[in-house]
Amino acid sequence: MYRAIVVFSLILFFLNSCKKEEVNDLLLPKSDQAELLELELVYHQETFLSTITDSIVSMNQLFPYEADEVGINKISVSAMATVNTTEGDRFSFQESPISIKVTAENGENVKVYSLILEKDTIPNYADLLFNQFTDSNCDIYATIAVDDLIIENNAWNAGNLPNNSYTQCIYAYDKNDLSIVGWEWQYPDNAYGVNAYPQLIYGWKPWQSASSTTALPKKIEDISTLKVNYEVEVTRNDGDYNLAFDNWINSSAEVTPQNILFEFMIWEDDHQLVPFGDFQENVTTTNGTYKFFMGEPDWEPEGSNWTYLAFQRTQKRSKGTVDIDELLSYLINKGIVSSNSYFTSVELGNEIGNSTGKTVIKHFDVEIN
Repeated sequence: MYRAIVVFSLILFFLNSCKKEEVNDLLLPKSDQAELLELELVYHQETFLSTITDSIVSMNQLFPYEADEVGINKISVSAMATVNTTEGDRFSFQESPISIKVTAENGENVKVYSLILEKDTIPNYADLLFNQFTDSNCDIYATIAVDDLIIENNAWNAGNLPNNSYTQCIYAYDKNDLSIVGWEWQYPDNAYGVNAYPQLIYGWKPWQSASSTTALPKKIEDISTLKVNYEVEVTRNDGDYNLAFDNWINSSAEVTPQNILFEFMIWEDDHQLVPFGDFQENVTTTNGTYKFFMGEPDWEPEGSNWTYLAFQRTQKRSKGTVDIDELLSYLINKGIVSSNSYFTSVELGNEIGNSTGKTVIKHFDVEIN
């Protein structure tokens, strides 16, 4: 009997203690802390840390130019406080600044933070084009239209190479008010000479069915200004290559290979390639000096017969202004080209031999009047 009384007393003591603790808990004041302690965002599996100052949350680095929305990877607040967003929530940049509201445990103290999202104003052109492209094609002679340009996967002379010995693809990124085009290629070491010319086309190339723009073709005597402002980023190995404009002058506004009068090239950069024909003289324009070559080619398709003209820049470059109008005036003054003929297209590309590389057209603008 004595033991039962002792056990019963212990149970009553334990129950009374629990009740006292519950009462004490109810009497404790609730926390008034409402602080945002940590915020970590994520974009394309890359984490971005933030700095919290007063009521402003700023990111420690800019998001990429092309970013459209980001997600919360980690968020923490004061003990027992609540917050109006959680891990996994996503925000678009159009929502910035974003309000983050932290409410203390007592429900009375509230602190609102302003999350500011900022993007880099300079895009990574190569990453966008080759990793986030909106269109691509590796078929030979495939085309992609972007605004008033056509990109062509031109491998006009690669038919003499073994099958599967080379690759060549074209790409376009046309998103977020940004248009980028370009191509990549890989040719074997023994593929000497010119095998291909991946390119962009503004106007009417003689092998097209129509022009990409209403500005061309145009009779040369009606052209007062014809300039191209461009910027190209090229990465390549040590093989044969150039960066060149290839333009066409025809006898008629109805453009066909049969009425080509001149192939009119302007080389801006080159490595281990030389223009066809014989050197004539140096020609100076407002934006540079060129070596002028001229010759009669034997590679024209049946029914065609044109003269090859090439201006090879003496100081190589990958961006700048090309004075096509000044070179046309030179050819007219020399009696080589008639002002009654038609200028049909402005084309920019790489003549490729035994090289491997990538080209990104960062800027291309034609001024024609």
